[in-house]
Amino acid sequence: MKGSRLELRDLVFGGVVTVDTAAGPKRVLKFSAAGVTIRGLKMAVPVGPQIQHIDGAPGSTSTLRGDRITMYVESLTGTLSGVEGVPLPPVLRLHLTPDTVPEWLYDTVGKAGLKLRLGLDDADIDQAGQTGGELTIPGIHGYGTPR
Repeated sequence: MKGSRLELRDLVFGGVVTVDTAAGPKRVLKFSAAGVTIRGLKMAVPVGPQIQHIDGAPGSTSTLRGDRITMYVESLTGTLSGVEGVPLPPVLRLHLTPDTVPEWLYDTVGKAGLKLRLGLDDADIDQAGQTGGELTIPGIHGYGTPR
């Protein structure tokens, strides 16, 4: 899943966990959020001999709302652009994986169970799974390409 801007509301870091996938067990980062918005959403999922793509309309903002959303993330990359609604200069590029969790995230934010509002520009998320929430994609467009 990619987007030009990703906002996560009431984000809580749940640590590194192992989940079962069709390809076998994977270590992932566990995050939960009350809401997610993604500007310029583009998703791609390998299915058999193809990659299935789902895109939102250019410039649109897709939303994930509803029940508590839990994301099991293999990697999260983006430029930190805001914390708690305060804009930040684009100087900190994050790349989080189960093997590269920074100490401040794991020891401070994770253990305290803090709920944060974070904004990331040029975000790219590889998810192993997700539960909760209802995804709304304005101007949805789906298509397949060869692998």
